Amino acid sequence: MEDKDKKRYKTPQGTVVIMIIFILLIIALWGSVYLTLLSRGAN
Repeated sequence: MEDKDKKRYKTPQGTVVIMIIFILLIIALWGSVYLTLLSRGAN
């Protein structure tokens, strides 16, 4: 019965990839803001 469910419902791989890219982009943007603040002398 579990095999039938696995065949019927496929993992949305495209959505997972887009979410990973989005999360990495957010981390990169916040990292760049953090480094900018550090370079300007903010704590």
